[in-house]
Amino acid sequence: MERSVPRRNRMGTAAYWGVAVLLVGFGFLGLVSIGAPFLLTGTAMIVVSPWRMRPEVLWPTLVGVWAFVLGYLLVAPLGCTSTAIAMTAGSPVATSHTTCANILGIDYSGTGTYDPTMVPALVVAAAAGAAGALATRFLLRRRRAATTPT
Repeated sequence: MERSVPRRNRMGTAAYWGVAVLLVGFGFLGLVSIGAPFLLTGTAMIVVSPWRMRPEVLWPTLVGVWAFVLGYLLVAPLGCTSTAIAMTAGSPVATSHTTCANILGIDYSGTGTYDPTMVPALVVAAAAGAAGALATRFLLRRRRAATTPT
């Protein structure tokens, strides 16, 4: 009895790897501006490439990466402004106040040489990434169960 081996789609494989390498290259070149999401997406594609034909592995990974990026962008301080407060006659030291803005309006502010922490943004990003990946996996399983004949 001869076993049937599934044919590999060489064009699809080449396209997958081409897109992954292109995303990594663009992400690396644009890392100081908009490149990080593309670098993460390309890297995730390379990591899950052995399972790229399994939607229940590929899509949760990619959705998780973009949910991570979205969670980070919503919470991270995106721009900061500093305001110097002039010295008074009784105080020889000038102080400054830094205020950082973000999309959700979370207050990141402090005095002196204030540098806002990125920990809240990373925690929310990790939670959003995990939630996105789990939700995608759940939806794919539910869809497969609905289309599978009993």
